[in-house]
Amino acid sequence: MTVSTEAAIDRSIYPMPMFASFLVRDLEVSERFYHQVGFITLASIPGPTGVQLIHLRREKYQDVLLVQGEAVDGSVTVSLAAGAEDLAARADALAGTADLAGTVEGPTDTPWFTTDLTITDPDGNRIILTAPRTADHAAAAEWLESARGEFRS
Repeated sequence: MTVSTEAAIDRSIYPMPMFASFLVRDLEVSERFYHQVGFITLASIPGPTGVQLIHLRREKYQDVLLVQGEAVDGSVTVSLAAGAEDLAARADALAGTADLAGTVEGPTDTPWFTTDLTITDPDGNRIILTAPRTADHAAAAEWLESARGEFRS
C-alpha cells in the first residue's frame, strides 16, 4: 500500500481572490511541466478547435490558467507561498527530471529574509516559490525595524 505524505490539493470551486493567466504555445507541454512542479489539473476548458484553457492548482488560492496563445518570454512572474514545502528538495527533484521543459534556479536566500525557488516554464513565464527564512528570525525582526510603512509584524 502506498501512503501519500503530501497534503491533498483542494479541488473545490470557490471565488478566487487572485490568479495568474499564462499564455503558452503548447498546452500539453506546459501542463506536463506544471504537473512536474507540483500543480494538478483542475479543469480543461474546450474551445472550437480543442482545449483552449487549462486550470491548474497547487494549493488553495494558488491557481494558474494556461491559455493557448503566443507567449512573450518573461512577461509574467508570480510569487507563491511555499508553505511547508522543502524548496531544496523540490529543486533537487526537478533537477533529476530528465524531460523537464523549463528551468529551475535556486533556492536562493534574498535580502528580505526569504528563500526563493524560481521556476521558468517553456514559454518564459516564471513562478517563484517563496518561504520565510525562519532560522534568521532575529535578524529579520531587526531588519524589519528599518522598513518604513504602516504594517504590523
